[in-house]
Amino acid sequence: MAIDTPTGTSTETPAGTKIRVISWNVNGIRARWPRLEEMLREQRPDVVCLQETRCANNRFPYGKLHDLGYEAQHSPGRRSGGVAILIREDHKIECRGSALDRNHSLAEGRWLQVTIDGLEISTVYVPAGSLAGESEQTKLAFLEAIARHLYGESRPRLITGDFNVAPTDQDVYEPGWLEGCDHTGEAERRSVAEILAEGELVDVYRRLHPEEDGYTCWEQREGHYARDYGLRIDLALASEHLTPFVSRCDVNHSYRQGYKPSNHAPLEIELDAVGA
Repeated sequence: MAIDTPTGTSTETPAGTKIRVISWNVNGIRARWPRLEEMLREQRPDVVCLQETRCANNRFPYGKLHDLGYEAQHSPGRRSGGVAILIREDHKIECRGSALDRNHSLAEGRWLQVTIDGLEISTVYVPAGSLAGESEQTKLAFLEAIARHLYGESRPRLITGDFNVAPTDQDVYEPGWLEGCDHTGEAERRSVAEILAEGELVDVYRRLHPEEDGYTCWEQREGHYARDYGLRIDLALASEHLTPFVSRCDVNHSYRQGYKPSNHAPLEIELDAVGA
């Protein structure tokens, strides 16, 4: 894959290579381990970006992941947070980062990034807001930090994760019921729009599926999933010049069903081979 950047430089990966990334808020990696193991064995994605691992570092399944052929980067964070990136062993990690806007404390449990094959991939878990006992200002400050982190740096990058913001009313099952809440607030949506603008990014699911709902999260209670009372708050944002190579971005419902599902469904992103 050869990706031309706006500065005229070229990032090379072997001809014929595809990169498949899965982003999933597992809502507890130990509780969801059987499903995650199933995914890794059956699908063998190149990279998996996880959110809400809810696991201390000394209990994180590094050994099990290694046995499955994956190297893991994990930031446990505090309370219910935690993010991780799993990289299949045939990929070399060229660079890794655990700071957001040069702030390691802010990123703890909420932001990680790695570079493989010239592509920078980040996982993010944005504070939920008052629903999780956090202030709106904490959430907005975190979103603003992402925008600052991205400003002025144009490179092949993919940012995936739980943004805890539904970007528009199209991304909410019933906008009138949730007007002005933590997921649909005007300030939160404006902050996500600023991230897209500052980072020269594209919401690739919406680019590829302009008419579909694409919900990724449903409440566990009261049959919300069965009724499709969902929200699209798990996003994949790609740099503008990378989007021609993004051939697929889909919600995988099979992992929102069956045995002990998370309340989120995984988002699957595939970048096609170029110059093969």
